[in-house]
This record gives sequence, C-alpha cells and structure tokens, in this order.
Amino acid sequence: MMVPEPLAAALANIPADPRFELADGWTERGDCVWSFRFRAALSVPASEHIAEWSGWHLVASLCGGSFDINVYPDADEGITATFPHQSHNGPPREGGAWRTGNPCLERPAATFRREGWSDEPADLDRRIDWYIGRLLTWIDAAATDRLLEEGDPIELPVLPSAITGVTIGFWEEPAGLDWWRSAGVPWGFASLANVSGAVGTAAVADFMNPQRASIRRPPWGPGLTFTPGQVDAVWLVMPVLVVGAPWRLPDTWEQLTGYCSEVSVDLPGILAQAGAQLRHIERPGRRAPSTLLLGFPMAETKGAEPERMHWLAIGNMRTARRGDVRRGFSDRADARRRWDRALAADKRPLDYVKTANWAPDQIRRRGAAEEEVRGKSVLLIGSGALGSAVAENLVRMGVTRMGLVDADVMTLGNLSRHALSMRELGHGKAKALAAALNRTMPDAKVVDLTIAFPPTKAAERKRLEGWDVIVDCTAEDAVLRAMAEYPWDGVKMFVSLSMTWRAKGLVVYADEQASFPATDAMERFLAASARPEEGALDLMEGIGCWHPVFPASADDVRLWAAIGTKFIRRAVIERGRLCEHFVQDDYGAIVRHAA
Repeated sequence: MMVPEPLAAALANIPADPRFELADGWTERGDCVWSFRFRAALSVPASEHIAEWSGWHLVASLCGGSFDINVYPDADEGITATFPHQSHNGPPREGGAWRTGNPCLERPAATFRREGWSDEPADLDRRIDWYIGRLLTWIDAAATDRLLEEGDPIELPVLPSAITGVTIGFWEEPAGLDWWRSAGVPWGFASLANVSGAVGTAAVADFMNPQRASIRRPPWGPGLTFTPGQVDAVWLVMPVLVVGAPWRLPDTWEQLTGYCSEVSVDLPGILAQAGAQLRHIERPGRRAPSTLLLGFPMAETKGAEPERMHWLAIGNMRTARRGDVRRGFSDRADARRRWDRALAADKRPLDYVKTANWAPDQIRRRGAAEEEVRGKSVLLIGSGALGSAVAENLVRMGVTRMGLVDADVMTLGNLSRHALSMRELGHGKAKALAAALNRTMPDAKVVDLTIAFPPTKAAERKRLEGWDVIVDCTAEDAVLRAMAEYPWDGVKMFVSLSMTWRAKGLVVYADEQASFPATDAMERFLAASARPEEGALDLMEGIGCWHPVFPASADDVRLWAAIGTKFIRRAVIERGRLCEHFVQDDYGAIVRHAA
C-alpha cells in the first residue's frame, strides 16, 4: 500500500531542528499503520538512562478517517528504562521495530477526545511536529528527573504485565493508615468477595492474621458477600513501595524479593510461614490461593505525606502443596518450607492483577453529592418510576444509607419508565429495588420496607426511626396527610417530589420540621398543577382494563428525577422551607418558578 498523501506531505513539512534527525521515511506496518524512524537529541546533559541521542518511531494509525499518533522507543537505539508518564517499556514484540514504552505526550484533556479541549493541533502537519516537540521536552525532563515534580499527582509505575480482564478492589481511606501502622501484624491471609454477575472482579472482604482470625473487614454493602475464614490470598505490608530506577516495578519474583529486602521485609520467610499454614488447612479438590497482596502507604501528590494504604496484587504466587515432591528435597515439612522460600526467589515473571481503591471518595471521583448530603440517611416513600430513579441517583452520588417504603408489586406496565427490569416482575418494588441498588455500588446499604405507609405494627414503626431525610415520591395526597400525622422520632428534613399532569412539570417541596406540613404542600401543588383535561382519563392500562394510567414517558421521568435529586441536595444543605415549580417547554428547556 502506498503511503497516504497526508502522511507524505506531513513528513516533508517537518521544520528543521538541530535536535531532530530523520533516519527513515514512512514504512507500512500493516493494518493501516505507518511509522518513520528518527533520532532525538537532549538539550541537557545525558543521564544514566538517556543518551545524548536516542532512537524513536512516530507511529500513525488510521482510525475512523483520521490518524492516531504515538511515539515509541526504537528497538535498537531507543531508551530501555521506564520513566513516569510512560507505558511499561518492555522489549519489542517478536519482529517489532519499537519497544512498548510510549511516553505520555498528550495533555490530560486529550483523554476526552474532543478537538479544541487539549490544544493539540487538528491539522496533521502541525500535529506531527507538535508530537516531536513534546517528545523533545519529555526526554529533557526525563534526563533531569523532572517528569514528577513537587505537588504533581503520584502515578504508580505501569504494571509490567497484568492478567487480562481481572480486577481486585479494596477499601482504604485516610483514617485506615494509622490503623495499619499500629496493627503490629506484618502479614496474614485475606478473603475475597466475588461481585455477583461480574466477570473477573472481586474485592478484598476480610484481612486475617496468620492464625486466620479476622482483624479488619471493610464495610462493604450487602452487594458483596464472602465466606468468613476462607483463604483466597496472602497479604503483607511494606513501610514504603520500593520502585526501581527510574520508575518501574519488579518484573520477577527474584526482583520482588530483592525489593522487599531493601525495606527489611523477608518475602521468602513470609511465604514459607504462609505455605505451612496453607498446607495445614489444605483440602482435596480446593485450589491453593495464588494471590499475593502487597500493601504500602501512598501519598496523593509528590512530596506530600502518605495519605492512605494502597494495594498491589500478584496472581501467580506459589507455595508447595502437601503432596508435592521435589527432586533433591526430602518429603518432610521443613523441605517444603525451603521449597516455598525458593519459589519466592526464582526467576518466574510476576503476573500482576489490576487493583483499584473502591473507597467511597475514590469511586465517586467522577461525581458525588456534597459531603453534608452523603452523610445523611434517607427514607424514601414510593419506589415507583420517579422514586426508583431518584434513589439510584442518590446512591450513585454517595447517599448509601437508604430505606425504601413501598407495598406495591412490579408489573409489566411499570417497565415503560421504571428503573427495574423484567427479571423483577412479580417481586415487591421495595425489595427488588433495594437489591438492585445494593448491586449498583459496593458501599450501598439499602434496606427494603415492604409495607404500606403509614405502618400499623410496632415492629414496622420501629424501622421508620432514625432516618435523617424523608423523601416522598408517591404523589398521593393520602400519603402526605399520613406523613403529617405520623409520630416521627424527632425533627426531619421532609421532601416531596410530585410530577404535574402529563409530566409537564415538577413541584418540589421541602421543610425541616417534626412533622410534614401537608396542608401547605398540597395547596401549593394544586395551585401550580393543571388538572387533567376532560377526556384525558380514557388512557387505560390496556385493552380489557378500565384502570387509567398517568401519562409520562421515561425521558420525562428521568428528567424530573435529575431535577428532584438536585433539589433534595439543596434542601439538605439550606435546611429551610422551599417550594418550587419546574416547567418543561416543548424543546425540553426547563423554567423554574417559586410556588
């Protein structure tokens, strides 16, 4: 295939630069990929890991009518070390012309792939020149150890190799760091909780000491379950993470043992002790644990004090089994211990497992409710279309302590706008929605109260105590009156969300009182909401059913759920009487009125 004209023109138009030498023109690499080889010079003194001149490949991949650009070290003359802001710089794939360590040359906003957000030129000529210029800046910073400067976010070295499609979550908050430092237990065992229905995903559910007694259990919600006492992994803590120069993790068990010894952690000794314990509890047909968890204190930015523990995972840990016999070793317990020590220091590659901190503040980095809102517990009355969407919004944004009050059952007609699905048909709405929400986020602790409001039994009334915020999504006057008459156990923040006829608007009401001011709320709703027009009530559930239905489409319900959720957040923060009427025009624009 001929070199595409835009690539040929771009290469011809690269401005002269004493730090840039073109070695070869465009070479076709197959699968719509072309590259050219060049040499780049430092403008600062050479360092241990970067020579004055180094070889590189600029790689252009045709993707959807435009070219993606990356730069890789040359297989022969390129850098071999891995630096911050660089992929793991492994050897080239068989027959490949470049190594795997492409530097991160884009600005952070380039992640979102929107032209104009990152200031990366759109014109191909200028883009290629821009990438070369960024590389020249990058190698200077790498040679002078300025890729990570004081105050920059800490970025862990890229995993040399990772088991594909597997992730282990953990829960670590700042308060936990002091606990780990004072625990006095350097290693132990761990139980993992599999995420029901997920593929290759688990979470650390229990840390145990070497005697398998639980010492620390993250407060996961009921969406994560595990078997207490089950050993799925071995864990150990290090005082610091040892990183190889300039910025790499160990590649082999031998290297890991060396890294650990630098901070006085005896990895072979720990695995020998762990292996002896594992052989003691070994059962026929049960797989031996193969996961090693490495914990260490970690700061969020360079130069800052460590903020919380972080965990790395390795998925190919081996210890001897009771039936294993090794040539040259006797069939005795101490021989297997020596074998465990040898396995911890052999040259096998490390198979890392991706890990992620699932603590509440970490999993909601993309968007969370205010801290004051997240700290509240919410009792939501009405788990219908609007209530289910509001509940989901709140849980995803961090309101994880929630109770659902609803005695209705999920029916086919609900599917047109409810958050639940066909698998929940015939189930109680509150119970099914609580289960779905607990599967939504790992820290969700949603309980169902499958009762009609107001409850009449003492045990049911007891379950309505202790909630901070009471949210009504029933749009029923009888429920509002019952909320006013109910003997709540103190002052509450009451919120009522009611869609107007045909979901053309939403009337929202909030007040902090010992009882709900139903009369005022109902009068304001009636003043703001148009009555159903004559003849509109002939919209029935279906042929053969006389029951009228409330006309509202799923997009209207989700729209008002979003606005209602924002109102709940504001009501919790402002803590006063609020009443507003939101109206949607024919184009979806929203106008807010005082009500």
